[in-house]
Amino acid sequence: MTVPRSPSPTGSLSADRFFTHSPGTVIRYRLHGTGPQPVLFVHGFAAALTTWDDIVPLFPPHRFTLYLMDLKGFGFSSKPRRGSYAPEEQAAVLLSFMEAVAVDGAVLVGHSLGGGIALLALLRAMTEGRARLVSRLILLDCAAYPQRLPRFMRWLKIPLIGRLGMALLPLRTLVLASLRAVFHDERAITPERIRRYEGCFGRSGMARVLIRTVQELDRDGYQGVVARFREIAVPTLIIWGSEDRIIRLANGKRLQREIPGARLAIIPECGHNPHEERPRETYGAIADFLGGDEKETAER
Repeated sequence: MTVPRSPSPTGSLSADRFFTHSPGTVIRYRLHGTGPQPVLFVHGFAAALTTWDDIVPLFPPHRFTLYLMDLKGFGFSSKPRRGSYAPEEQAAVLLSFMEAVAVDGAVLVGHSLGGGIALLALLRAMTEGRARLVSRLILLDCAAYPQRLPRFMRWLKIPLIGRLGMALLPLRTLVLASLRAVFHDERAITPERIRRYEGCFGRSGMARVLIRTVQELDRDGYQGVVARFREIAVPTLIIWGSEDRIIRLANGKRLQREIPGARLAIIPECGHNPHEERPRETYGAIADFLGGDEKETAER
């Protein structure tokens, strides 16, 4: 069930709406635009739908309807004490959301862990006869392969240390440390962006969600998923920051080789979050991939 709150009649970024996945799980989402092509954005770890704020205005609203959602446990979505926060669970919630709001033929965009969730959702849709839901796939600095976790996530994997750190360290200290790890150009760490991520980190129950998410990442489970990348038949664009220190560019090159026909766009002098650090260049790569007159918007 979806419950709109003050929807925007103008096609601009709407107020919050909510989708009930289950009695204990309510997902926040927003809409932008009224165009015929749906685009669904899936954010990464320790983020929320606000991570897309810099790139959303570049999409012509007459051509696209953008769906921005908070994953289960993140942003203003529910943070149930019981149940799973594994990527497989997030993929199930994502597909449930797409079917509930009738998002067929969507361009599915995922960043980092959200990219891994997007891959899982697509593969599950293919298996379950729901492949119609996704027409194209865009993966930004995607968590597609097992690797050593970043330091912050390794700390969270030890629950006592994770809880103490989240409780005792000042919120701004946590945010700044995280942003310095993901951005190549520290000029992108603006006061507005700091406030954006303080909203992601500072919500009640967030420490529990982050710890549970890290604990439920299954390295062994990656192997079966990786083996299916060659089954992906939808057009796929992979975007990567050349200076990503969280998930190295080599992963993006490998992903391009393993997904048939995939394109790879490398954003120079950019870290792990190209949609925030280099939104115009990132949108330009997306516009080239999608084609049509939205490419003209990217060049203005």
